[in-house]
Amino acid sequence: MRKAISLNFYWDFIPDFKESYIGSKNIKNTEKVNIPHTMKEIPLNYFDEEMYQIIATYSKTIEIDEETLQNNLFIEFKAVMNVCKVYLNRELLIVHEGGYTPFTVDITDKALLGENLLQVIVDANEVKNVPPFGRFIDYLCFSGIYREVSLLVRPKVYIEQVHVATDEANLLKETEMIANVSVRIKQPEETEYMIKSTVLLDDLVIAENVIPNSIVTEQYYSQAVRDIKRWHPDTPVLYTLKIDLLENEVVIDTMSQKFGFRTVKFTPEGFLINNKVMKLIGLNRHQSYPYVGYAMPKTIQELDADILKDFGCNIVRTSHYMQSDHFLNRCDEIGLLVFEEIPGWQYIGDEHFKELTYQNIEVMINSHFNHPSIVTWGIRINESFDDHDFYTKTNELARELDPTRQTSGVRNTKKGEFLEDVYTYNDFSHTGENIGLEAVKNVVKGYKPYLVTEHNGHVFPTKKSDTDERRKEQSLRHTAVLDAAFSSKRYSGAIGWCLADYNTHFNFGSNDRICHHGVMDSFRYPKYAAYTYKAQKAKEAVLFVASNMIPGDYEEFKLPETIVYTNCDYIKVYKNDEFISDYYSDWENYPNIPNAPIIFDDYIGDLIVQSGEFSEKDAKKITKLLYAFYKDGFNMSLSNKLSYLSLLRRKIVDFKDLVRLAEKHIAMQQAVPTVFKIEGIIDDEVVITKRIGHTLEAILKATIDHSVLEHGYTYDATRVVVRMTDEFDNDLLFSNDVISIKVTDELELIGPNQLSLVAGSQSFYVKTKKLGKATITVKDTRNQEEILKLEVK
Repeated sequence: MRKAISLNFYWDFIPDFKESYIGSKNIKNTEKVNIPHTMKEIPLNYFDEEMYQIIATYSKTIEIDEETLQNNLFIEFKAVMNVCKVYLNRELLIVHEGGYTPFTVDITDKALLGENLLQVIVDANEVKNVPPFGRFIDYLCFSGIYREVSLLVRPKVYIEQVHVATDEANLLKETEMIANVSVRIKQPEETEYMIKSTVLLDDLVIAENVIPNSIVTEQYYSQAVRDIKRWHPDTPVLYTLKIDLLENEVVIDTMSQKFGFRTVKFTPEGFLINNKVMKLIGLNRHQSYPYVGYAMPKTIQELDADILKDFGCNIVRTSHYMQSDHFLNRCDEIGLLVFEEIPGWQYIGDEHFKELTYQNIEVMINSHFNHPSIVTWGIRINESFDDHDFYTKTNELARELDPTRQTSGVRNTKKGEFLEDVYTYNDFSHTGENIGLEAVKNVVKGYKPYLVTEHNGHVFPTKKSDTDERRKEQSLRHTAVLDAAFSSKRYSGAIGWCLADYNTHFNFGSNDRICHHGVMDSFRYPKYAAYTYKAQKAKEAVLFVASNMIPGDYEEFKLPETIVYTNCDYIKVYKNDEFISDYYSDWENYPNIPNAPIIFDDYIGDLIVQSGEFSEKDAKKITKLLYAFYKDGFNMSLSNKLSYLSLLRRKIVDFKDLVRLAEKHIAMQQAVPTVFKIEGIIDDEVVITKRIGHTLEAILKATIDHSVLEHGYTYDATRVVVRMTDEFDNDLLFSNDVISIKVTDELELIGPNQLSLVAGSQSFYVKTKKLGKATITVKDTRNQEEILKLEVK
């Protein structure tokens, strides 16, 4: 029977290559490494991107016993960056070009009983005309065997591939669909066999089918399934298709495949899932991480999908290449739609480049066909110019391989040649003052399906440590685009640039080798802009205050408008527990988005009226006067100056009184700290509360994403987030305290063991080394300490 044996531990690695290494078991100065692996860890920022562009050698001895040797044997590489040569026992078996596609090496006739020396020579240079390379590109591709490696054991006759697509053809009921299945059998000679097909929901058998004895290597059949639950982002129900291959009524191979019953379609009037319109809101994702580039295991890949879903996205674009099976599996499980595309960035190369692109399309579609989360194939090089013959062929190939999904091609040109099924366009037109998106008619010829695939990003790069004003501006720019996307059914949706900051070449991004284009930093810690997405969630209360509400942080002690991202009906604001006012969403500026931000600059409300120090009429005049002075100073309007003189003449207040009131209500300079309480109200009930204001404490906090890690098929990893907070759990944005990190022997720290907080927070990753109870200790220069415990099993 089939099995997959991990080859992920204890490789001998040397960042060098010599011809004498081939076939040698005694290469000197190697180090033991585990897969996923990057050939050169890089600094967080400020480095030469050529430092990892080297040729290196991986070696591993694999033992094959007599029983295993009687089967078909393959070495499966999930991805190697960028060009690699694979040797077994000195013999070159394959040269693979391109760092994003999985590939297998047939060693059935090459493997020996006992020890076999497997070697992989990896060239991480940016080889021209191997996609995406040929011109400069706006991201780094890193190096190494960065996804898992396995020894696949298959019987002599085995199931090579199973594809399942779902269809509503001729079925009128919502709970009935058809599963169209194709099964490819690999056999050395004509063999009569039978196929048994079973559809399961969890362990419950839903439907069964038997394909009679046949010698045909490709089988196609359709099976009606009743009482099904449809896959949808809100209800991502997954079924299992189990295929048994029988010879003489004996099962000789079994393959199981997850799938979902659903229909998807882009139309000129929006995106449909299960025949209902859904506005697509999401972010682009690069698969890179600090220090190790692409080399992260399953748990971290899955975490990105969870973060996207948690922050309100219903779609992600895999910019600009195919991504990990772990990531896509998690998208299936949690209901996150996917736009997957081939490697490339603006450059179309020679015929060799094009042939590799056709191969990329074939591998992408065949490998990821069964994922219900994938709704379209991106078969055009990102932001490339029109190429009629090339893109005619890519579309034909994609449609032949998968007639059930529409094709897309991302461009940054308007009204280009339309060969795909969906016109997808990177719209960077928003500048903060104009409307969020170009009108569809200005971008697309005719009445075609349309999706915005990038916006914002490089137009307004924003660091986590930037000023409050800049971080607010970035968030409002994303809000404006989302609002525009909801303004018309002609927009299927908008996918923002991008989830997280990422390393790039010297001629892009900031001089620190980082594109600060994300709504999160490179460790996936959110900036203000992330919360405009999270506020669109419907199932849990969200309330985020995009300000520290401290006047002393702003010019002339003037606290600017406060932005609150929330999905609540409205908010109640209190200052030192005295009620100021209710505030509602800014529907005037953002009339289309489901949950517009609440923006207010009234920090006095009726507090002066409620104080009883003045008559209600005079109190309202004083409040108005304070705001006039707050906004315009002595350049206030003539009517306000006359109002001031009237109050003086009547001896209601004098200048000292106004200064006192301004200090208290505007500068918030008083004997006790000023603390705002903001309550989120849904259906007239308080569902969430946030406090923010002057702080008296600095508290070190550390949290871990996963308390249990699995050191099994390969190593595991998790993220630790460290924050310096006030007593209300708000980040202390000016804290740059240095933290020291220690881990026990079960773990390995990725990156340096001393870090400086940035804008009050910092993150790091740890990976497993062995089983046991592990401890992470984080200590700051204030002598505060956080101890995190986790289990490695």
